[in-house]
Amino acid sequence: MKNLPYLFALLILLGCAPSTKITGSWTSPDKNPEGYRSIFIAAVIDNMQTRQVVENDFKKKLAKLNISSETSSERIKPTFWESKEIDKEAIREIISQNGFDAILTMTLLEKHSEERYIPGTMVYNPMVLGGWGWGRRGTYWGYWVYHYPMMASPGYIVNDNEYIIEINLYDAKTELLIWSAQSKTLNPDSLEKFASDFSTVVLEKMLEEGVLKQYL
Repeated sequence: MKNLPYLFALLILLGCAPSTKITGSWTSPDKNPEGYRSIFIAAVIDNMQTRQVVENDFKKKLAKLNISSETSSERIKPTFWESKEIDKEAIREIISQNGFDAILTMTLLEKHSEERYIPGTMVYNPMVLGGWGWGRRGTYWGYWVYHYPMMASPGYIVNDNEYIIEINLYDAKTELLIWSAQSKTLNPDSLEKFASDFSTVVLEKMLEEGVLKQYL
């Protein structure tokens, strides 16, 4: 029975099978056993559109868990990300003024691109009893002409793109790392699909490990 809240929360988030997987995670023994009710979301990504789409998807799914959140896109000016050094005091001020109790960050660690060759295949035409060419198989050429029309699918090259992302959750009061994980995404279909899969997989893992809770 104690797992029912987690299972209920999982059903809220579940969709189709995602292309993102968590490859490893760590949870601090100092995590808040009650979870976190107000989270500041910051995707540390140069591209503004990507940052907004990813952050907004997390915000939408956290709302389904009755967890309030705001994004860096809402609270921080775009010019903030142009600086080579993060203004920690500016971040601290945003956190303290808005009463967030946790900070969720994510950043791209690595991107791997690789070409793969997919070999061609042979597709045989089915033999139809009594169909055209059936009686012609009595000769070598009749047999050859009847069976040769195989459809040859040529080989081709595909480009695989793999993204490794680090996700961290910090306690806003102590500024200590509470939870950390790495994810791997292979060949995302689109930015929107990636954001949806990514946020779902991350939040499922956080619920599973008791870092977040679904509030009724």
